Amino acid sequence: MSTMDLPSIAPFEAIDVLTTAARINREDPFRKGSFLDLDDHGQLVMTGDLHGNLKNYNKLVKFAALDKTPARHIILHELLHVPTIRPGDTDASFWLLVEAAKYKCEYPEQVHFLLGNHEVAQLTGRDIVKDGLYSVANFRQTVLQQFGEDRGQDVMMAVNEFILSMPLAARTPNRIFLSHSVPDSSQMVLFDPDVIHRKWRLQDAMPGGSVYLLTWGRQRSVGHLNELARLYDADIFISGHVAQDMGYEVVCERMVILASEHSHGVFLPFDLQKEYTVESLVKGIRKIMSIG
Repeated sequence: MSTMDLPSIAPFEAIDVLTTAARINREDPFRKGSFLDLDDHGQLVMTGDLHGNLKNYNKLVKFAALDKTPARHIILHELLHVPTIRPGDTDASFWLLVEAAKYKCEYPEQVHFLLGNHEVAQLTGRDIVKDGLYSVANFRQTVLQQFGEDRGQDVMMAVNEFILSMPLAARTPNRIFLSHSVPDSSQMVLFDPDVIHRKWRLQDAMPGGSVYLLTWGRQRSVGHLNELARLYDADIFISGHVAQDMGYEVVCERMVILASEHSHGVFLPFDLQKEYTVESLVKGIRKIMSIG
């Protein structure tokens, strides 16, 4: 997406919408600590990583049609850092972050976020380097170039406030646990499962902290997921984080991993009162490109 295609926004508007959405995140009536406990009616649209893909985001907003379906929720995560740009190019994920914040302001009890590892990296300044691109530095450079050094610094403070306000996980009444990722099986001894039940802090997001472990984990095993299921009173996990070229993967018959950031991206709408197995959930996965 070229710079000319990106939504126009003034620095004061970006700051206002990000800080307002942060406050609404903190005051979300479904929130308990850093955890969302959703109602037993309606529908949830669960997404995978978005990584600045505004086109896919707009299709998801169109599908959700929250203005016409007040009992529907949508969960968004891993909004930051377009992975396919060159160093120094404009990172459109800033505009996605702002658009998603506006969405939260418009539908405060229907739009929800989960913290992802790229948001953790941006907040803590610990860069992610891939194919010569420093994602954290490039995002910051985009903001400073867009708004100037002084106002850009203010916008970055608002970005960090919004990130700090994001919940860590959600659970539905039909025993589905949703988070960007789960801790590695080898790191469970270091992980405090109660972190989701309190307000998480910046130090939790540093390497070795429980938020860091929750958002960065990639190792899975049957026993590991069974232990997390016991800890969180859940049967099925839905997450993102691990790249899925064809849109999704089933892991250990307990977890569904979704990706929403590319042309094969998918999403998963499901009812909040219906009983599911992993197999029946997978049957409901839809391709984003199918949205007209």
